[in-house]
Amino acid sequence: MSIKKFVQKIPDFNDISASNKIDYFIYFLIFESGFEGARPKDIHKCFDDLNLVAYSNISSYLSKYAQRGKSQKYIKKKELYSLVNSTQLIIERSIKKEFEPEPSNDLFPLSIFDNTRGYLAGFAKEAACAYDYGLYNSCFFMLRKILETLIIELFERKGLETKIKNGNGGYFFLSDLINKLVSETNWHLTKITREDIPKIKKLADSSVHSKRFSAKKTDIENMKTEIRIILQELIDLIDYPTWTT
Repeated sequence: MSIKKFVQKIPDFNDISASNKIDYFIYFLIFESGFEGARPKDIHKCFDDLNLVAYSNISSYLSKYAQRGKSQKYIKKKELYSLVNSTQLIIERSIKKEFEPEPSNDLFPLSIFDNTRGYLAGFAKEAACAYDYGLYNSCFFMLRKILETLIIELFERKGLETKIKNGNGGYFFLSDLINKLVSETNWHLTKITREDIPKIKKLADSSVHSKRFSAKKTDIENMKTEIRIILQELIDLIDYPTWTT
């Protein structure tokens, strides 16, 4: 994150005194930029990057408030300054938190993605949030992405990935992946999975590609049980906990 984006998260930043801006700059350097600590020249650069008039004597200010006592704000170690815990907490409380929606289990139980892969759990949460907030086209897009990922990983898990690759080594499009999934004899799919994956794909494709189609809640509501069964079945077939590759 750049210093310019960081200060946008600070309410009324322009009204903060130059001395108090130093606190925020130290926080930015350590917690947003990965510095071990801040040097006076690093803080001066923050002022410069924002086209602000720097505090008159940054070194003296840091040294003064690194001394032990009630007014201590900084800790100095090997010419590097960091924030005492109380100063850090004040800054963290004042910074605007980025909105992070908490997905519900209304689309499907998120627990079915436990012990899979981090990226799959992330896709599932995004799909769930899209459903929760009425973003049904986006929800279908994420469901499509999850299904495509699971099908590919099932073939990979069984050592059959060559069956779903084209001559250039790339994976087939989803329609062909589904056909290969359904016709494969190395596993047995339930009737629901065989018959309803194409239906989900059709709605997802329309959501993504058709300029006249807009997915509605009922489109997903009518298939929630099937979606949950299909996802669980594919995840169980892959058996992520025993897949160490």
